[in-house]
This record gives sequence, C-alpha cells and structure tokens, in this order.
Amino acid sequence: MDHNWQQDRAISPGEYRRLIKQLGLNTAQAGRWLGIGTRTAYRYRDGESEIPAAHVLLLRAAIAHDIKPLVPRWVKPSNGSG
Repeated sequence: MDHNWQQDRAISPGEYRRLIKQLGLNTAQAGRWLGIGTRTAYRYRDGESEIPAAHVLLLRAAIAHDIKPLVPRWVKPSNGSG
C-alpha cells in the first residue's frame, strides 16, 4: 500500500515551516488562513504548541490538490470603544 498524506496527522515544527513555505505563506499568513492567531501560528512554527490534526490535514490537502490559499486581510482588532 502506498503512503497516503491523510494518514500522518502529526508533524514537526520543521515540517510545518516547510508546508507553509510550499504554499507561499509566511507564518502570519498561515495563521490567518488557518483561522488562528498570529501568536499561535508562531507557537506551531517554534514547536511550543502541538499542531492540531485538522490543520495538518488542511495544509497537506492544499498541497496535494495544488490549492493556492486565499489569505484574509489582517484587520486591526477594535478596542471596544466607540
């Protein structure tokens, strides 16, 4: 049986960096695309937080299907006043 990208649901920080680079994303862009905060994206990159299987599968699926991620623009959070 051939290796299937869907079977490996855990990756190292180095593999995370390689995958987001392969998708043409920097760390902050990857965070926005995955729907997580920038700090969390950096924690994934630096090995400070485990990368959830859903994020691993999404990154690998995008590569496997040659999908170019559309990254939402960064919007400055409101401070709640106004």
